[in-house]
Amino acid sequence: MPGVAAFPIGDITFLSLLFNFYGYYLPIFLYAAWTPLALYELSENRLSSSTSKLIWTLVIILVPLLGAAIYHIFFADRINVTVRATMIFGGIFTVIIVLIYLANSI
Repeated sequence: MPGVAAFPIGDITFLSLLFNFYGYYLPIFLYAAWTPLALYELSENRLSSSTSKLIWTLVIILVPLLGAAIYHIFFADRINVTVRATMIFGGIFTVIIVLIYLANSI
């Protein structure tokens, strides 16, 4: 059959497929988790002025992963510290592990 040998699925290991999937979708998942939580926490923060809320909203939205991560690490205070640290540093650690694996598999 023509075209069958164009993508030899038998030569690709399951682990490579899994890490390639995570390498592609993990930043999207982290953005979908961190950004709404940062915006919700920012809206509930009563100590910030409306100008600082506007600036932080723009930073969180316009700098996709980094803006929300910086807000959660340094300025968020309504979420428990353990939950926040697990969410942010666990996500960063997972991205690093996936990128190291993908760099070594090439």
